[in-house]
Amino acid sequence: MAAMLSRMTHASSAIAQPGALSPELEFLRLLWAVEHGLQKTSKHMARHIGLTGPQRLALRLVGQFPGIAPGELAHLLRLHPSTITGVLVRLERRRLIVRQAHAHDRRRAHLLVTAAGRRLNRPIPGTVEEAVKRLLARLGRRRLIVAESVLTQLAESLLHEKTGHDQDSQ
Repeated sequence: MAAMLSRMTHASSAIAQPGALSPELEFLRLLWAVEHGLQKTSKHMARHIGLTGPQRLALRLVGQFPGIAPGELAHLLRLHPSTITGVLVRLERRRLIVRQAHAHDRRRAHLLVTAAGRRLNRPIPGTVEEAVKRLLARLGRRRLIVAESVLTQLAESLLHEKTGHDQDSQ
């Protein structure tokens, strides 16, 4: 037992050493930390302002682009239209947004923020975007451009990545 604890202690101290992880594993570790932070903050937001992070982002974007179509919002968020449906339904149930039928095509709709939605569509401390806003103020323009480029390329790479399983099925 003592030998096993000694190996575990040695392994955990080795992990903390610079260069212990390959660059891709270190990058993934940081991405998971960001994802965990987003989830934790989203839960905090749900308890304190009644909106999750995704719901608030959708509300903020509808507020910024009044009359946006649900499909356009999904495209802006880089989500499949069916994925955004649940978020929009919850915002509609809370009467924070409304769907307005298109004047010439009843199959299409436009999204608008309601008066209740406008009360939540403002900067609020403790939200994800406030944390991002503070970070961006410290980063500087050049570092932001690099970060945006890296994240955009990663998102595109992940969307177009073929796994061995996908290739086998073709």
